[in-house]
Amino acid sequence: MKRTDKWRDLGDVGAVGIEFVLCILFGFWVGRKIDQKWFGERGTATLIGTFFGIAAAFKAIWDAAKRARLRLEELEREEKAEAAAKRERNLHRDEDERP
Repeated sequence: MKRTDKWRDLGDVGAVGIEFVLCILFGFWVGRKIDQKWFGERGTATLIGTFFGIAAAFKAIWDAAKRARLRLEELEREEKAEAAAKRERNLHRDEDERP
């Protein structure tokens, strides 16, 4: 059975968490700057920027889940191929041992 690299998986989870927070903060910051420059502290662009940041954060989670699913499917395909090759070797070995 092939196992995933635990450090890689941990890094992926940590990266998604950091990306989630940074997306929201960046959206808030851009919206705040737009408010300060053009809208005079009303908060409309801040709210819109924050919502865009939240949307980008959830997209990042979606993409990470998709990458994890694809990696898991690849591991499962490799395990099935290894199991089939092992069965094939055992079958040939049993045929060679018969009198």
